[in-house]
Amino acid sequence: MKLRQLEYFVRIIDTGSITRASKSLHVAQPALSQQISQLEEELGVKLMARTVRGVSATEAGLAVYHQAKLILKQVEATALVARQAELGPAGTVTIGLPWTVAAVVGLPLLAQVRATLKSVRLEIVEGPSAVLAKLLAEGKLEVAVLFDDPAGSGIDMRPLLSESLYFVGRRGSLEGRSRIELAEVGAFPLLLMSRPNGIRELVDSRLALAGVQPQVVAEINSPSLLMEAVKAGIGYAVLPASGIEDSLRAGLVDALELEGGGLQRTVCIGTSRMFVLSLAAEHVIAALAELMVGAVESGRWSATLTPARIGA
Repeated sequence: MKLRQLEYFVRIIDTGSITRASKSLHVAQPALSQQISQLEEELGVKLMARTVRGVSATEAGLAVYHQAKLILKQVEATALVARQAELGPAGTVTIGLPWTVAAVVGLPLLAQVRATLKSVRLEIVEGPSAVLAKLLAEGKLEVAVLFDDPAGSGIDMRPLLSESLYFVGRRGSLEGRSRIELAEVGAFPLLLMSRPNGIRELVDSRLALAGVQPQVVAEINSPSLLMEAVKAGIGYAVLPASGIEDSLRAGLVDALELEGGGLQRTVCIGTSRMFVLSLAAEHVIAALAELMVGAVESGRWSATLTPARIGA
């Protein structure tokens, strides 16, 4: 089996056509077909099936396709590691940040990488933790900040801190209260994050256990719009400390720790166990961890550092 055969096969499946793959690879169609035939003969399975739209992977072909992509990515990473050993950290690092975390460390991370890792280019993807975990497991991200532990995901999770969840309302709407139990939340009109969202799933499950039917007035997948709706008095939300810091300091909202701070989530830095980290990615992870710890120690992020945090 040769690497170029795997590369050819992946390109054919990606393009859905031997003709298109031939043009993009600058390889004649007969030669391309011959290489795939040799690969099928060696593996003893049929990898592709012709359709009216071109070609598609068989069930066995789909399994080989995913493995081939993994092999090709690892070969590429090995070459990059060798080059960076002499040149230092360089290249693009793709990092996933949940919306709330991006609000706290996104801009500082961009500034620090630009100042100290001049040959590194960041590509930041924002989204829910569940989506970022999936992208990380698929090799589409090199590193991501994730919440809790997506069991069985093939992701190495390094816990860094834990933060409380807060019940948040318009300024003055929660005066005279020092805490609130999750079971009480059902009495308020709620603005909840759209699924998939870890906080939403946690709140839903805990309310169900308590036998509470929530009064959901809207589901919103934009944290900024959600916060504006809270400020406007449209409803109340359950948000992490990182998502309310600026509004709370500005006196724009009221916030109570749910269950006296007992309802929390763990914030981790995640990397895939399937792919080799580039030197650039390792430097970005170190910078990210430093900024997250610094945000907690300076009081910009109301959270508790974990004993096993990175760099401890």
